[in-house]
Amino acid sequence: MSKRLKFVISLLSLLSFIFIGYSIPRLEIREIPYLLFWIFLGALFESLPIYYAKGRTVSVTFAITLAAQLSHGVYFAAIVAAFTAILAIFKDSKGTYKHLFNLPISVSLINLSNYTISMFLAGWFYHYLERIWSSFSSIPVMPIATLAYVILVFLLNSLIMSLYTSLMTDNPFLKTWVSGTLWALPNFIAIAPIGFFIYKMYFLPSGIIYIIMLLGPLLLARYSFKLYLDSKEQYYNIIQTLTAAIEAKDKYTEGHSRRVAYYVEKIAEKMKLSHRRIESLKVAALLHDIGKIGIEDSILRKPGKLTSDEWEKIQQHPHIGIRILDEVAFTSEIKDAILHHHERYSGGGYPDALDGSRVSINAFILGAADAYDAMTSTRPYRKALSRREAIDVLKKEKGSQFHPRVADILISILEKEERDELLNETEADEKSPEYIEGLQFMEEAAVMEEPNVSYNKPD
Repeated sequence: MSKRLKFVISLLSLLSFIFIGYSIPRLEIREIPYLLFWIFLGALFESLPIYYAKGRTVSVTFAITLAAQLSHGVYFAAIVAAFTAILAIFKDSKGTYKHLFNLPISVSLINLSNYTISMFLAGWFYHYLERIWSSFSSIPVMPIATLAYVILVFLLNSLIMSLYTSLMTDNPFLKTWVSGTLWALPNFIAIAPIGFFIYKMYFLPSGIIYIIMLLGPLLLARYSFKLYLDSKEQYYNIIQTLTAAIEAKDKYTEGHSRRVAYYVEKIAEKMKLSHRRIESLKVAALLHDIGKIGIEDSILRKPGKLTSDEWEKIQQHPHIGIRILDEVAFTSEIKDAILHHHERYSGGGYPDALDGSRVSINAFILGAADAYDAMTSTRPYRKALSRREAIDVLKKEKGSQFHPRVADILISILEKEERDELLNETEADEKSPEYIEGLQFMEEAAVMEEPNVSYNKPD
């Protein structure tokens, strides 16, 4: 752990302890049973998150702290948030349960400081807004103050976590905040009405009983969503298994599908396609050669030129792939891209010899990425082309084999990679001992050869 990270953890932890110490004396004795109830709810839901992507979770914990804020105020909610952070129990990737007593102290302090500071400052602003608003406006302040509270909690929470993450990974803070936390804003906004609903229910006669009864449906919803995510994970496991089967068929194409998926994603992002469509394209890229399972090894691995009969069999692999995938519930977008990724923009490709007007842009994206990786990979019948040689082919075949817009985007991606590599090589050379020694030699030579100049002022 770096000294800067230790310093930031210590500083923010100290601030959170100050907020907790400031809040505890302001609680009333009669509030303690309710405090324990809210802490129980917060710790329970913090212990039951839904992982829907690597490192990303959906939790309704914020609904609990929001309800505590609305019902009991900033000091009460800050203490609930603090204990929620340190009492949570969760299972790691190895199946081991992690909690306060077996987690590194730094992790507990990070969670404590993030929750406490976010909720305390946002809650204080909520009450400040209430006071100043009521003095000059008759419009109800709660909706506006609640919205401000939600946004401020998100900003503080995401900024603090981004700071920690940036120091842990040595990545730029702003980039970490934008790419790593902004995805959570819709989650905060969507959960806020649940918190408001719990707050309203809390003040009903027997409200605590109703909230406890609400736990059942919430936990059932969590379980149902988890089943959905598990089925989605199984879906991707099937794709990975099929991809492995393709690559086991031909050692020369090992890693080919993953590289094609990488460039497909880059192209699609440049074209500003939707996230759902990009995911479909990546699946199609991973499975685009599945039909080669049905092609004889002697043809796939033949070192020389194919005969016309052998070439005809190769051209059937898109149709074979679609037949293999017929029993799998893939979307029509995925199947269409797999079937037509060898069609030419000017017509005359295979398997159906369609022209550009009858082929989806998805198929052309997949086709361009596939062609580039094929050109730059060694095959039994030829050596790999360099990136520059492949770019020249893309330029030459733009509007003929490749969709013009897709080709232009792929070329721009490849040329940027080329520039970045040159820049990295230059930076590496400048840091090398030989380069530094050369600079020192030139400086010494410059001093030795400097003309004898008098710096005395003229008379």
